[in-house]
Amino acid sequence: MTRSQLLLIPVFSILVLALVVTGCMKAAAPVSPAVPADKPELGIPAKFTLDGTTEVFQNEKVNIESDIADTLFENCEVWITRGDVTVARTEFRNSQVFVAERQNISLNKVIFRDLNQYEKPALNIYSSKGVSVRNCQFLNSYIGLGIHSSHAEVVGSRFEKNNGHNALVIGEGSSVAVRENYFYASFPHAILIMNREGYREAWVEISNNLIEQTGEDAIDFEDYRGASPSVVSNNVITDTGWSAIIVEYNSWEADIAIERNWIENTGIAWEFPTHRLQPDSFQPGWGHGIMVEDSSLVSISENQIVSAAENGIEIKNSRDITIESNRISCSQTGIGVHKYEEHSLHRSHSPLNQENAGGSQVSAVNNVIDRASQDYDVDQMSELVKQ
Repeated sequence: MTRSQLLLIPVFSILVLALVVTGCMKAAAPVSPAVPADKPELGIPAKFTLDGTTEVFQNEKVNIESDIADTLFENCEVWITRGDVTVARTEFRNSQVFVAERQNISLNKVIFRDLNQYEKPALNIYSSKGVSVRNCQFLNSYIGLGIHSSHAEVVGSRFEKNNGHNALVIGEGSSVAVRENYFYASFPHAILIMNREGYREAWVEISNNLIEQTGEDAIDFEDYRGASPSVVSNNVITDTGWSAIIVEYNSWEADIAIERNWIENTGIAWEFPTHRLQPDSFQPGWGHGIMVEDSSLVSISENQIVSAAENGIEIKNSRDITIESNRISCSQTGIGVHKYEEHSLHRSHSPLNQENAGGSQVSAVNNVIDRASQDYDVDQMSELVKQ
């Protein structure tokens, strides 16, 4: 190295320091090591068919009172009428299955398919405890699985083209773990979660799921209020017609942590066909990565949001919101913090009370925003505290 090159080093260092101080060059914010740097490779549960059926039921009402396996039900209404029952290697075609007021029910390697009846899930679980749904398939039904007032787990299962009114619905007062499943071509949502009556015992854990091609929001909390702590973590969510994750409709004291998810390509033009039984047809909507509206007590941390069509994270009329250590790439604003929408006061479903209408209160810490038209947008009614 020549003497002239050595003399350039301190000059260059002084120039860089001056640029940082004057704001011409922004020092890079630290990125939490928990933020996924590359899209995680989640395993997809293997698709299977069932051979070797030993018993067939067609066009009848059937009560299941003991363990069964290797059975085919077609065009049936099926009730599991006792507890401590295992259903394995069984297929239900155009048949609705009920688990009501039962305990310790295991469904393993079961196929539920082709039930296209308005607002009817292929498997309906309510007022039950200890229900395990593992290694199952829910295919081409109006609703794949409905869980209400129950304690259950849904693990390692496939949900494909359940596009009448959601693939998985988790209703009032339910405590459900949803892990390592695959959701494809759901409409309007892959997972819809509700707790309108504010049951404190309700909670969900939605983790390590792969969700692709959803007509509207992939994971939607509606009227989810007063519940126990819930978490949405380590999911990969791609190609949604609207947002990837949304908390909305008066979800006050929701107590939800949204963390370490990979979110990519929101606000796409959804192309899967609609049909006559759907309550709504696909309409373009918001394309935010994560959205929280008319809600409180939500933390959003260590998520990677890539190619959001609108804002990376959008907060409307929500309080006690923490946004920390996310990495965001979007086409509009990185983080939007806004007041209520006037139409929320008058919507037919879950209208907003006037006393709850106002601006948002958000704390933002160590977020990295790339390629957005602007980093933050905060209206006059709202408050953003950056630390």
